[in-house]
Amino acid sequence: MIVMNLKLNNIYAFNNFEISMSYPKKIVNSNIEEEFLYERPNFRYKKLIVLMGANASGKTTLGKALKGIFNFISKKTPDPLVSCINDNTKTASFMIDFITDTNSNRLYRVAGTIRPPKTDSYKEEDIDVAVKHVAINKNDSYETCISKLDVLTDKKESYIKALDEVENFGWNFSFPSQENTIRSLKDLHKVGFKDMLEIILSSLDPSVQEVVEARDIEDSYIIKLSGHDLILKDGKILNGEILSSGTRSGIDIAILLTSITSRQNGFYYCDEKFSYIHSDMEKEILVKMVGKLGHNEQLFFTTHNSDILDMEFPKHTFVFLKKRIINGRSEVQCVYADDYLKRNTDSLRRAVENDLFSIAPSVSRIDRL
Repeated sequence: MIVMNLKLNNIYAFNNFEISMSYPKKIVNSNIEEEFLYERPNFRYKKLIVLMGANASGKTTLGKALKGIFNFISKKTPDPLVSCINDNTKTASFMIDFITDTNSNRLYRVAGTIRPPKTDSYKEEDIDVAVKHVAINKNDSYETCISKLDVLTDKKESYIKALDEVENFGWNFSFPSQENTIRSLKDLHKVGFKDMLEIILSSLDPSVQEVVEARDIEDSYIIKLSGHDLILKDGKILNGEILSSGTRSGIDIAILLTSITSRQNGFYYCDEKFSYIHSDMEKEILVKMVGKLGHNEQLFFTTHNSDILDMEFPKHTFVFLKKRIINGRSEVQCVYADDYLKRNTDSLRRAVENDLFSIAPSVSRIDRL
């Protein structure tokens, strides 16, 4: 799955928010392969989006907003979407352009408007949804396709009927707060999860000797350390107090990397999984994640690690979020590195250190301490 554009209003702290995942021209000698739709070289999309920004700038909630929209589209129930609304006394809206897993030659646009509920809960009549889609021809770009979408008229029908037009798609969100949806570890075992887990954990903690599948506990693994055996069940360590925070994060990283390697989902959102992990390890694993992405797949990766700025990814990979309070209302804005840095020799790290993008956190109130 590929997300090409997203607009949000009154969703979490996002008001008049837009983020774009297209880029204007082909990058020569890019270290990210095939940043275009399969067999559609003019249809360019960002295969990797590195999201950076100060605390509370929206990196995690952007993932939660996408997850709510995906669940709304897939399950056709309003609960995942309305739970994202910031102020339910005001209208909320979203618009998303995307390409599904099952049909990679069709661009979808789903636009939704959610009015304040007339009762204690949202009803079907409070929600309007319009679904449009167009075929992506051999020589089409994203820009030519949205020009075709723009001239299509909206159908007046229930959101359930409208969403029936959207084909199935997959996703994998990995948040730091353990609210991740873990599919059966037995299913992951079939595609190499045990070996992946052993490699990741032993790299993070040399005392990890091996990982074996548990015989007596269904859908579980035993992590063998020097003098200790730990049990992993349903993605959680049952007796893992002796593990460091970084090593425990390695479990989610192994699950995500196994999903990417085995083409499980198509869309991946990796949010702050490396806060307790050494910078060199984070960079190396990110390279592996990107290298193993397949055709028409996409990875969002959030981080505070400034060493990521030195990696030789295209400038359009980096998107910075910044939050401002305007007339008492929160607004999150996107700053695209490639809007400012046009030459290959331009240093992204130097630009951030000099606050070229005006994204540095304000420390003035700390001075009062």
